[in-house]
Amino acid sequence: MADSQATPNAEDLAGSIGALVNGVCVHLDHLARLVQASLRAAGGRPLREGDLTSVRDEIVSTLPGPQDYIGLGFAAAPEVMLDEPLYLLWWQRRGDQMGRLRLNLDPRHVDVYDYQTMDWFRLARDENRRVAFGPYVDYSGSDEVTITVSLPVIVDGAFVGVVGADLAYAEVERRWIEVLRSSAVDGVLVNSERRVVTTNSTRWVVSQRLPELPAVGSGPFTDVAMVPDGTGWVVALANS
Repeated sequence: MADSQATPNAEDLAGSIGALVNGVCVHLDHLARLVQASLRAAGGRPLREGDLTSVRDEIVSTLPGPQDYIGLGFAAAPEVMLDEPLYLLWWQRRGDQMGRLRLNLDPRHVDVYDYQTMDWFRLARDENRRVAFGPYVDYSGSDEVTITVSLPVIVDGAFVGVVGADLAYAEVERRWIEVLRSSAVDGVLVNSERRVVTTNSTRWVVSQRLPELPAVGSGPFTDVAMVPDGTGWVVALANS
């Protein structure tokens, strides 16, 4: 008979950790479909902000809900918006207050916020996949330690932008570390850039960059599993 109290393996832990990002992507998938519908309704012409009313309403109604959300929105690819080389439809929450994020998007200015160079946008665009980027300090927005989950929006085979959610690292880290602490073995969650996201051990430090992505037999790792959320993150357990 199997021991119901057995320590969970890396695959078990990875599945529990991936549930959070998958839940976020349910909201982002719906937001992406609204962007797609807006573009198709426009019949191929560049969009005006009024064309994105349903997208805005979805952002404003969704953001107050999940405790870990501090931002949610859409970042357009060039030429999607009329006369707008850069266009950001993004809301943020600070405590009980919520408002639209206003940044300098004028490419003629030296302090332009060019989100096209940001990894949460660039990787979603170039690799056509879900991205979970962070943790990082969002100096341009919330000034909080953040993880941004994003995914590309495609219309008739063409990339038109990225939808994304900014998550409060303190909140999601609390949930992820609870998962890792269910194991009696030293464990670590590592992102696709090989940086430590969280751990149940003093062997690693958050944001530490490992020399390589954990693999069984590499260094101390004895059990490694990919987080099943499409982000390329891994859970790794180590020997004592």
